[in-house]
Amino acid sequence: MDRAQIKAMPKVELHCHLDGSLSPEFMSIQLGRKVDKRELSVSMDCESLNEYLEKFDLPIQVLSTKDAVRDGVVDVMRQAATENVRYIEIRYDPICLSEAGKYMSPEDAVQASIEGLHIGEEKYGIRGNIILCAMRHFDLDKNLSTLALAKKYLGKGVCALDLAGAEALYPTAGFEELFATARKINVPFVIHAGEAAGPESVRAALDFGASRIGHGIAVSGQSDLKRELKEKQIALEMCPTSNFQTKAVKNKYPLREFLDAGLAVTINTDNRTVSDTTLTKDLELATRLATLSTSELITLEKTAAKASFADAATKQSILEELDEFSEQM
Repeated sequence: MDRAQIKAMPKVELHCHLDGSLSPEFMSIQLGRKVDKRELSVSMDCESLNEYLEKFDLPIQVLSTKDAVRDGVVDVMRQAATENVRYIEIRYDPICLSEAGKYMSPEDAVQASIEGLHIGEEKYGIRGNIILCAMRHFDLDKNLSTLALAKKYLGKGVCALDLAGAEALYPTAGFEELFATARKINVPFVIHAGEAAGPESVRAALDFGASRIGHGIAVSGQSDLKRELKEKQIALEMCPTSNFQTKAVKNKYPLREFLDAGLAVTINTDNRTVSDTTLTKDLELATRLATLSTSELITLEKTAAKASFADAATKQSILEELDEFSEQM
């Protein structure tokens, strides 16, 4: 499948960070000056995770008001819609945005993002949901407050909780109480695991009951983890461009290994602007890395639809669109 065909294919994005995906155009409007892409993006030659993370400073400053959060969500949905993404899950940490400027509460941020979701859906014909991120460097009380917001707005625009942040410094195993509480109050969750730490991080995420694993690179070569992921059909949210830029992967990308093992794999952008990518570009890269056939590309998108937190009708609609697309190929 060439780039034009991949762009035309109905797509689903499950792992997209709001603060890492704001377009230069949006940032220019917010800051009242022209923002060069180089201020916001890294190249494939990115030298370190620190260089990558520095690019989030400006977007987080911008996302400090309700209007900016609302319009930022619309901006990301607009970008996704231009490449025929039919459904997207956008994630962010409401406490971080609240603390960036002290202009809004975390709940204000959540309400604004849901408002943006509705505007984006109406304006661009794309469906979406919000995932709220608990942060590894926050204490339990802070993360429980984010979980409480996820519970309050679950099914009203919010679909799940996530755990993000410095995986190597704050091991996944230390968040047992947070996720035990999430299970108790029936809030589904995904966990960044196996990106900047080893297989033990993925093991903890599975033990906690994660619905999906963010990245999961460290599953490579781990037969027990692969077996369990396959049996439970817990999807991996792989992000090829980002994984190379942050040095989560240095050599061989494990996509083909995972597909051959029968794992539920999805391809995502992670941070559209910081990584200077689109879902089309990441699927194109995935095709080169794993020599994907047309049917495998379509299967990746079907897997993403099934693994999403979309409602049953949205899932079914996307699966039917993919069947129609497949027949035309």
